[in-house]
Amino acid sequence: MRYSSTFSRLINASRYSLDGLLYALRCEQAFQYEAAVFVIICAVIVVLDVPALLAVVLIGAWIIVMCLELVNSAVEKAFDLISEDFSPAIKAGKDMLSAAVFIMICFNVILWVIVIVII
Repeated sequence: MRYSSTFSRLINASRYSLDGLLYALRCEQAFQYEAAVFVIICAVIVVLDVPALLAVVLIGAWIIVMCLELVNSAVEKAFDLISEDFSPAIKAGKDMLSAAVFIMICFNVILWVIVIVII
């Protein structure tokens, strides 16, 4: 019975995670753009015949952008539940979350410039 409940927790957790991912793909414009960039990155990696280890680094770096975007979107939704009125503290929180995504996107741009120069 213990294995059954552990397995059903795993199934439920996976389902909730997929629900969140599908919601972001359907409803979050920034995440939709990032998913499109992910597809482009994968295609470019194949076309350029990027070595496997470097491909993993490039794909992983972009997956971090997408993960940060999911966190950004989730926390923004929570902030919106706290108050619909303007709050400098909430604005600062949203701006810092956005900055985290921005910094990782900048890192990815630098990474790709280095890769293109090397290849």
